[in-house]
Amino acid sequence: MRAISLLLLFFSFSNIVFADEDTFSHAGKWFFMWGYNRGYYKNSDISMHGTGANGPYDYTLHDTNAHDAQSEFQFQFIFPNATIPQTNARIGYYLDDTHRLNFGVDHMKYVVTQDQTVQKTGTDPSGVPIVNSSANQTITPAYLEYEHTDGLNYISLGYEMLYPFWQNSTFNLSFVHGPDAGIVYPKTNVTMAGQGQLRHDDFNVAGYGAAYKVGIIADIGHNWFLQLDLKEGILNMPWIRIDNNPNDGASQKIQFFESILALGYVF
Repeated sequence: MRAISLLLLFFSFSNIVFADEDTFSHAGKWFFMWGYNRGYYKNSDISMHGTGANGPYDYTLHDTNAHDAQSEFQFQFIFPNATIPQTNARIGYYLDDTHRLNFGVDHMKYVVTQDQTVQKTGTDPSGVPIVNSSANQTITPAYLEYEHTDGLNYISLGYEMLYPFWQNSTFNLSFVHGPDAGIVYPKTNVTMAGQGQLRHDDFNVAGYGAAYKVGIIADIGHNWFLQLDLKEGILNMPWIRIDNNPNDGASQKIQFFESILALGYVF
């Protein structure tokens, strides 16, 4: 958050353009961009409820750690398996040379870290109430596997403000920042040992989110550009599906941070 605040402060002093502003005019044009991300997640509470093989459960794992799952880059990921890595795709429109609208998806991945010990409250999957409010639970594959790996999809509409600060006949550099908001549409994989649940292997609208990004755009010629962004946001997911029983589910709020590198084309 501090890094984003400092960059925004720098933007407020970056309105000087050192060349003809019309050199790289994209006003009234569309663009498409595709790239890759790394995701970082603040610890969060995960609440689970349902009717398991051993009776009803309704419990919360507090301050749970998770990580992303970026695949090693290989050329075949681009086609046909383009969604295997953590990717970002957006299409947008230049309102003028300093304002853009965009729509797209941040395809992140979220995996609860194994072998961590967290506080647990509620009634656990054994059907027994947790009497001790400071009870601890070590998360292992024998207890729980929980991940949004197909993935943690954030579909959003965004608004961007651009600040060109350097140009020549071939390159144009601009700072960019702006908000976006939308829905969270994950495919969640959950295994709770001994519960006998049937895996829910479908996408579903699990909640909504909002984020803010700052970055830099490097126009290369008059059509191509590279964009590097730092993005921070929160995803509120009260309707996570964990198995085929629609009465079972999970909820959590995820605060995330993304670094994104994307290649774009203006047309």
